[in-house]
Amino acid sequence: MGIFRSRSQDFGWSMHQAGQLINDPSQGLWRTSALRSPVARVGHAVLRQRAGEISRMQGREFSRPGDQFRQVDLRRRLIQVHPQSIPTADAMAVTITMALTAATIDPVKFVADSQNPDEEIYLAAQIALREMVIAMPLEDFIGVRIDLEPVLVAAQAAAKNVGVEVSSILLKDLNLPQEYSGALQESIVAKIQAETDLERARNEVKTTRARLASAKVLEQNPILAKIRMIEALPPGSTIEVREGDSKA
Repeated sequence: MGIFRSRSQDFGWSMHQAGQLINDPSQGLWRTSALRSPVARVGHAVLRQRAGEISRMQGREFSRPGDQFRQVDLRRRLIQVHPQSIPTADAMAVTITMALTAATIDPVKFVADSQNPDEEIYLAAQIALREMVIAMPLEDFIGVRIDLEPVLVAAQAAAKNVGVEVSSILLKDLNLPQEYSGALQESIVAKIQAETDLERARNEVKTTRARLASAKVLEQNPILAKIRMIEALPPGSTIEVREGDSKA
């Protein structure tokens, strides 16, 4: 009976320790777990460190003294690349903000081969972005879709070395130099105003031509001119017809 109670107590302590490991918000610390290895969280992998070697657990196993365990998140995540102010080929700085979509596919390599795997991916993307921008003139960033394929390729190469897969790159924002942006806006407004003035002038020309044509017709047809004049009179007007007019 005493032996059974002892095992029960050990099992309860093991589950408590496993719960601490699973619920650990940092998920970056190695923890011991008595009796059995912890249960993997959804979307996570459990790694075991034993005698200086790291392996991925395929299921729960009995622990040995000195075993340590760690949860590694395998879910898709975003690596945010902070705004990068980079000079173009013509020395005009543009500011670019982007993000990488990544997921850990080899948790052992992710933990064992690099101290900061996401930072390595970030740095590779940052350097590739700068090399791409400094080779382009500012006009290549205006009114076109920026091709970030070279940046994605560099990030994927760095990610492969640390057990991560980068699937896509997202351009969040692109800001032109303030002076250039202001001048560009003024140019667009001036262009719209010029088009509006031209359209107004065309309408005025059409109206003038129509009036001239109408005046010419009335000049050639006096009776029609009088009829148009009578039609233009407001309601209640009195018309005086003289003898000379009646003969006409």
